[in-house]
Amino acid sequence: MEAYYYSGKTGEYICVLYAMEDPEVEGRVIMPPDTTLTPPPECGEKQVAVWDGEAWAIKEDHRRHMDATGHYVGGTPYWLPGDTWKDEPRYMTTIGPLPEGATTVCPEKTEQEIQAENLQNTIYESEAYLNSTDYRVLKFMDKYISTHPEVLAEFEAEYPDTLVKRQEARDKINGAQASAQIAGINLDEQYLLV
Repeated sequence: MEAYYYSGKTGEYICVLYAMEDPEVEGRVIMPPDTTLTPPPECGEKQVAVWDGEAWAIKEDHRRHMDATGHYVGGTPYWLPGDTWKDEPRYMTTIGPLPEGATTVCPEKTEQEIQAENLQNTIYESEAYLNSTDYRVLKFMDKYISTHPEVLAEFEAEYPDTLVKRQEARDKINGAQASAQIAGINLDEQYLLV
């Protein structure tokens, strides 16, 4: 005879066991602990059948479960008010609905975070250009020491627009830093994508 085993802790349906008839008392069934003869109802996705001592009830189940390899799978990721795009998703550890106010959509960056990230990236790109062209300026400065007017023309012929682009890069850095200061944005790695 089939008996339906449930968790003694949570009441959730686990599996089918077999109950034996008592050989000493006709018609009596020896029930394993935490079982019932009442079959559980069919459950949908993210649902579980729970025995309340008298009957089965279908309840929401958003928990993750461990697979045969020992890795957590499934579950419903959610975020609570106050969580940000940098926060890891939360998962339920108990049977039941998600907490009140929970959302299953990861929060987005704020306008200020997006602005700060763009300004910080402008600074990094401009600094990278300056760093990558430093050798040109040093080469030019070595030649410039001789103070020959033809040196500047030679530099501009070999590296056209370098001096102009370096000044533009410096202007971008200064502009981005000024914009951040005016907007009250602290430019640091907290706004950068990892």
